[in-house]
Amino acid sequence: MGLFDKIMGDNSAEEKEENKKPEFKSMIVESENIPREIKGIASANNLSLSQLDFKIIKVKTSYSIGKEDGWIAVDEDKLKQFKDKDFILKSDLKIKQMYKVDIFKIQEDENAFLLPPIVLGGNKSLTKIIVTIKKDVKVKYFSKIESKIIEEINKKKIRAGVLVGMHDESMYKEIKTIVSGIRVNGVMSEDSMFVVCQGIDPVTPVNDNFIYHYKKNLSNEDDHGRVDYSKRGYILAVSKDDCIMEYIKPKIGIAGRNCKGKYMPVKEPQSDHEMLINHSENILKKEDDEKIKYVSQKNGYVTEENSGSYDIQDNMEVDEISFKTTGSIETDMSAEVKINITEDDVFKDAIGPGMSVETYELNIQGNVASGAKIKAEKLTIGGQTHQTSIIEAKTAQITIHHGTVIAEEANVDRLEGGKIIGDIINVKQAIGGEIIGKNIIIEELASNVLITASDTIEIKNLKGINNKFLIDPSMTKEFNENIDKITLKIKELSLKLKQVPKALEDKKRVIDKTKVTVKMVQEKILELKKDGKKPPATLLAKIKEFQKSVNEYNESLKKFKDDKLQHKNLREDLNQVQMKVFSAKIINHSPWKEYNEIKFKLMSPAIEKVYNTKEHEIIREISLIENSEGEYEIKRLSEYSS
Repeated sequence: MGLFDKIMGDNSAEEKEENKKPEFKSMIVESENIPREIKGIASANNLSLSQLDFKIIKVKTSYSIGKEDGWIAVDEDKLKQFKDKDFILKSDLKIKQMYKVDIFKIQEDENAFLLPPIVLGGNKSLTKIIVTIKKDVKVKYFSKIESKIIEEINKKKIRAGVLVGMHDESMYKEIKTIVSGIRVNGVMSEDSMFVVCQGIDPVTPVNDNFIYHYKKNLSNEDDHGRVDYSKRGYILAVSKDDCIMEYIKPKIGIAGRNCKGKYMPVKEPQSDHEMLINHSENILKKEDDEKIKYVSQKNGYVTEENSGSYDIQDNMEVDEISFKTTGSIETDMSAEVKINITEDDVFKDAIGPGMSVETYELNIQGNVASGAKIKAEKLTIGGQTHQTSIIEAKTAQITIHHGTVIAEEANVDRLEGGKIIGDIINVKQAIGGEIIGKNIIIEELASNVLITASDTIEIKNLKGINNKFLIDPSMTKEFNENIDKITLKIKELSLKLKQVPKALEDKKRVIDKTKVTVKMVQEKILELKKDGKKPPATLLAKIKEFQKSVNEYNESLKKFKDDKLQHKNLREDLNQVQMKVFSAKIINHSPWKEYNEIKFKLMSPAIEKVYNTKEHEIIREISLIENSEGEYEIKRLSEYSS
């Protein structure tokens, strides 16, 4: 202690004690912004925000509409009008709340009842506020837990600036359910999530738009994002009843209001795409409050004149299909578009190199170039096809063929080294190449042609050598599908049947072993019944169990016999399918030339029978037979069979 202190004594310490600020305990405040008040009190009393809390004493709600009436206090009657959507969505409506609260310093209280953790959240626009009450095994039921949870949620609303006591009707019901659960279970056993304030979401306005649906499949990019400039949508095909164009009418949006009471305006819809559409009777206009649809009345493709008039046509005529003019053309088969290509100069291409054409009916007067791909239901080619061209059709008529054609029915005037695959194939003149089909007719056959059929090969006039004739039923899709299906089923049944006999034997052994015991039990039951006594349930259960085992054995035995029969029938079916080779034949109406090979192929057993023809040999029909010794041989007839 210094000299001055010694003289003055301890009076200065007493003065300090008198000037010391009293410790903060609580303060009642009334404000629109409670978080700001708490922050001010904490700062003034040198406290952290976590040391302070508050109790809600009263909430006053007021509103104003415009500037004339000022703020109007909301009582019970006026509170009802906040449920009126028209009222709540008035653009000049303002809402505010004044909170009277008791702000206090938190004191440790070991006897205080615990509340479960409560977390408030909401969507981005704050039109829906959701609370999550998390499970907590430490939370026990007490008499005021319901009101305490409600108050805690409302305090969190006040901190977040969310309106209290408005649009929260469902909250009280949810809290009652939670409290009932705590009371019954003794603890807060699971999380609960529910809405504590529901505002009104704004409805976004719809801007008008015009959609050309018939152009939606027009894409120049492939799966790898590369642009195919050959596909320019020269023809845009549609089917009957397709919506080809659609005008979306503008629609006014609806404003909203969030849980803070803030009005949420929406913009006016844009209207930039409305236009007058002229169209033929092939297009039907359908209109309602939201849109105008233009619907195709027939299969075909959409045409647009310079005047802006639209039509649906099904027949198109072009000079050529090439990269420079049309690009590749691909239409939906169901649109039934017919395309006629008129270029018939033998030195030019009607369909250019690398072009792709897909349509219902295609008539080409001229040539098909290298790398071209054609797909059609009905196809006519008046010129010749390049050896690298690939053609798919239901029916095809080709003048000179060098490429590959796959068709249900193919008619070729002259085959020159090309390939024909189909069901019914008619060739007027074959000079090299390959033919694969069910039934094949060749009017004039030269040399070096490979011919494979499942049913018949018929030659009207044979002029050449080194041709190969093969009868092979496996060349057809139907044959292979049947073979695969039957073979798989036989394999499954074979595996199943292999395991059954031992299981049946085991069941039979158990039945035989227990039969004597069961007989004794039956005699005992009869004896008891004779004496007027009720047989014990255990004895009856033994009889029932034995009968169940016998029934299961009989059912398994019957299933085993059925599967064996099915296995046998499937093998017979397989033989029948493979026996088709014996009904196939090769017919030649002219004398044979030497060095032509005839071959018949069997699947099971895998056998090939070959015959080489001789010069001037007269054989009208050639087929495969199984002789009396079970051997396969080629049968040659000099006359036609019935």
